[in-house]
Amino acid sequence: MHAKGVPPGFDSRYRLPAKYLFYPAQFWEHKNHGNLLKAVAALKSDLPDLKLVLAGSKKNAYDAVVSLVQELHLTEDVLFLGYVPNEDMPELYRRARALVMPTYFGPSNIPPLEASVVGCPVAVSTVSSMPEQLGDSALLFDPDSVDEIAGCICRLWTDDELCSRIAAAGKEKMATWGQKEFNARLEEIIGQVVESQSERRP
Repeated sequence: MHAKGVPPGFDSRYRLPAKYLFYPAQFWEHKNHGNLLKAVAALKSDLPDLKLVLAGSKKNAYDAVVSLVQELHLTEDVLFLGYVPNEDMPELYRRARALVMPTYFGPSNIPPLEASVVGCPVAVSTVSSMPEQLGDSALLFDPDSVDEIAGCICRLWTDDELCSRIAAAGKEKMATWGQKEFNARLEEIIGQVVESQSERRP
């Protein structure tokens, strides 16, 4: 008998740490796993229980990420889940201490919205429209700054009150998104993509 809302077999598929940060992203270079790993490594002496869980398909940066994990002596602290089916994602967010998303590119960034819906605290890079999209329901950092990423991680890992406040703010913000707001946002995203493609044409 599995717990209410937990997909059958979830715990046997994923041997998760009791407490972890979560970053679901395919292993493209622009997803910026490297600076996230460097931030985790910088905090290990002060936060020895810090754990990071990564989910996503292997792309062109995967081998480099694995090598960096080894170089930074994080093999016991970083868990690679590989591809995760959609039905398992909500439970991964629910169990996470926080979502930390250091990506360089938008404009459409779904994980912070998914995390907010289920009450997972969020820290994201200041790219595209994410600051406007999330407002005070997330911590923000410069994706080029390992120190800023580490600062957000430290606050989320150690401050229960902060996590509760961000989680509550995220749920409240997501509750204001109806079909009308979603359609308007989707139209805006499509417009940005079309404009970007036009600018790149010779």
